Amino acid sequence: MAEPTSFPAVRVPEADEVLTGLRDALTGVLDASDLAKIDLGAVGPDTPLLSLPIDSLALMELMTRIEDAFRVYIPEDRAYAFTTVGEVIDYVRTKAAAKAARKRS
Repeated sequence: MAEPTSFPAVRVPEADEVLTGLRDALTGVLDASDLAKIDLGAVGPDTPLLSLPIDSLALMELMTRIEDAFRVYIPEDRAYAFTTVGEVIDYVRTKAAAKAARKRS
């Protein structure tokens, strides 16, 4: 008889982990000239997304990288509705918590 498949526990990332992941994603999405326009260390929860040099294509790539890093799904309409970095952080943590709760059930 085959052993039951064991899935690794889903962990809810800390807010600072999501922020670091977002900063890392920005370095992968933005070209050097756009990166030079921002201080990544100053990007925080209160940073408006519209203050970052990202267009809609870069936003979608940014969200894809965050999805991949934290194993959550961000619908396109939700991605366009975020106004601050903090909203992205909260969304990722909420989705990860919901996923963790489902895994425990």
